[in-house]
Amino acid sequence: MYRKNHAFTLIELLVVIAIIAILAALIFPAAARVRSQSKTVKCLNNLRQIGQATILYAGEHDHTLPVTSHQRRQGGQSWTLTLQSYAGGTITFRCPADENGERSYTYVINDFLTPNPAGATDLDYSKLNRLESRTATFLFAEASDTYANSDHFHFAEYRGRTIPPEFFTGQIAVKRHDGAANYVFTDGHIETLRWETVQTRLKTPGDRFVDPTAEEKTNAL
Repeated sequence: MYRKNHAFTLIELLVVIAIIAILAALIFPAAARVRSQSKTVKCLNNLRQIGQATILYAGEHDHTLPVTSHQRRQGGQSWTLTLQSYAGGTITFRCPADENGERSYTYVINDFLTPNPAGATDLDYSKLNRLESRTATFLFAEASDTYANSDHFHFAEYRGRTIPPEFFTGQIAVKRHDGAANYVFTDGHIETLRWETVQTRLKTPGDRFVDPTAEEKTNAL
C-alpha cells in the first residue's frame, strides 16, 4: 500500500524551533556556570599548592617567607623561581580565568609580608613567627587584569590607614570568580571571598586581612 510522505507544516517547524531555543536558553547558561566553577576550583588548587610550597620553604629557611624581585641585589630570588622545587615543579602560576595573556603569573604576594616594603621600610613581617595571627593575613591573591610586571602588591604605604577600594581593586581581581576572588593565607589555608566581604574587612579597625600590624586604621588621605 502506498503511503504518502508527511511534511512538517510551518506551525510544526516553528514549534520545534521554539523548543530548541528554550532548551538552548536553559543549557548554555548552565554550561557557562559549570565552566566558571571549574576555573574557580582550578584556581583554588593552584593557590593551595602555592601555599603548601610556601610553608615548606619557610620550614627550611628559619620560618622566613620567600622574597620578591626586590631582594635580587642581596642574592635573593623571587618566589616565582624558588617555590617550584617545593612542589615538584608542578605549580601553575596562572588562574585559568585570567584574561591577561601577556604575563607569566596571576598570583602576587602581599608586600606587607616582604622585608622592609616600600612605604613601610621599618617593617619586616617576612618571618612567620612574627605574625600574631597566621590565619588572618592573606599571603597571595590574584592580580587584576591591569596589574602586571610585579611579583608583589603595593599596600604597605597604607600601613595603619584604610586602603581605598579603588586602590585595592586596581591591584587585585576582586570579582574574577562570579563576584569573588581567591586568597591563600599565611597558614596555607585558602578562601573565596566576595568583594563586599573584603570591603568590610578593609574598613574594620584592627583587621589583619592585609596589614599584619593591625594598627588602628584611620581614613586614607
